[in-house]
Parts: sequence; C-alpha cells; structure tokens
Amino acid sequence: MLSKILSKSECAECKICCSFDSYDLWETPVVTDDIMQRALEINPQQRFSDASGARLFVMECEKDMDLYYCPMLDHQKGCRLGDDKPFDCKIWPFRIMRLEGRRVIVLSPVCPNVYKKAFNEIKALADELAPIIYAQADKTPEIVKPYIVGYPILLVEDKNKI
Repeated sequence: MLSKILSKSECAECKICCSFDSYDLWETPVVTDDIMQRALEINPQQRFSDASGARLFVMECEKDMDLYYCPMLDHQKGCRLGDDKPFDCKIWPFRIMRLEGRRVIVLSPVCPNVYKKAFNEIKALADELAPIIYAQADKTPEIVKPYIVGYPILLVEDKNKI
C-alpha cells in the first residue's frame, strides 16, 4: 500500500516499524484470527496476549535493552508474514486514532524515511487510503487507538459518516 512513497529497500534497511520500546508497545499491531493462524504456521510456539479487547503478539525484550522486536521479523529477510501482515503494519507509518469522538488518520513521527518525502505525496496517499483504513476500522475497531499528542493529523473523518 505504501509503495507509492516508501520503497521496499527503504523499509527493509530501517525496520523501525517492527521494533518497540516499552513506552510504545501500545503500537503493537492487532492480530486478527487469520493473522494468528498464519503466525502459528510460521512459529507454532508464538504466543498472543489480549489487551483492551485486541489480540497482540507477545514480544520478548532484547537482552539488556528496552527494545522489543516483532516475532514475525526475520532480521535478514523482513516480515515472515509477507503480504499477510497485520493491517496496522500494511498502513504504517499511517495510524488511525480517535480524537474527540472522531477517527483521524495520523502520521507516525518516528518513521525516518517518510519525513524525507514531499508532504503533498504523503497527504495524497493518505487521502487515497482513507476509505480502506476507515472500512478496516469498521471491521476491526481495535485498530483505532486513542490520539497521542505529537502525531500529525492528516485527515479527520466526516462526523456524519461515523
């Protein structure tokens, strides 16, 4: 979905979207039943947790670091789920959040590559993906997180459509 603004090589070299500090574990992707089954095919020992009604990957903390990698990340090859990755991952660095009763599409402030791109390209892609993102949020409301200050808002859903 994001290949219009981010190349596979840019993402493969960075992998920041696949790592989490303890303070940003809230960004762990929501795992649907289909994704869970695929993850278990890859790693039958994979564990999951339920947080706020959402199923998430259990991630182990790296030794002597406050860093957690997604268990589906192969550090040489990338995501072991391929195109079957969680929706949160497919749209990253975009996020869908709730602010004052409305859903908003925001941009993660931590993706180093997206901030090298022209804003009009980022905004155009957000506009293009908005119907897909909002439809997925209707199907999987757990992907909608509370708004976090510092995430630039790109789109605010029309209140009449909520």
